[in-house]
Amino acid sequence: MARIKFDYTNVKNFVNDHELAQMQTMVNTVDRDLREGTGVGSEMTGWIKLPTDYDQAEFARIQAAAKKIQSDSKVLVVIGIGGSYLGSRAAIDFLHEFYNNHLPDDQREFPQVLFAGNSISPAYINDLIKVIGDRDFSVNVISKSGTTTEPAIAFRIFKNLLERKYGQEGAKS
Repeated sequence: MARIKFDYTNVKNFVNDHELAQMQTMVNTVDRDLREGTGVGSEMTGWIKLPTDYDQAEFARIQAAAKKIQSDSKVLVVIGIGGSYLGSRAAIDFLHEFYNNHLPDDQREFPQVLFAGNSISPAYINDLIKVIGDRDFSVNVISKSGTTTEPAIAFRIFKNLLERKYGQEGAKS
């Protein structure tokens, strides 16, 4: 695996060489712990083996779901808070031009992605529902526990909207 090269030329006025040398021991320890899967939090380091080692069946399910959402919906509501919300937001911002989400439906290649569950503001939810309007929409809930208040509230609201629009069975798909 390639190593990261650290160019510290621009910090030499602020950090002495001996301070950097002292940090090297910590860097080596963290590097070893990450590569060997040891240390605190080692159960959360599966990302290190990406993109070569991953659950291909899960990835296929995600791709199938993405195709279904793209074919069925003009809007995707992502429900989450904290990292669950911010990870999605960062990926979308990284992969698309900045105002892609604001283009009309016929000018976007993918559904408009809107976010819910990151606050308990009823005004935000009402405005979001107005933005969706009568367009077809899908919902993606991202939650580690499923019990965080803000996403739980948003899920219940959007589940109800899905069921009213598509019926109970239609909402499930």
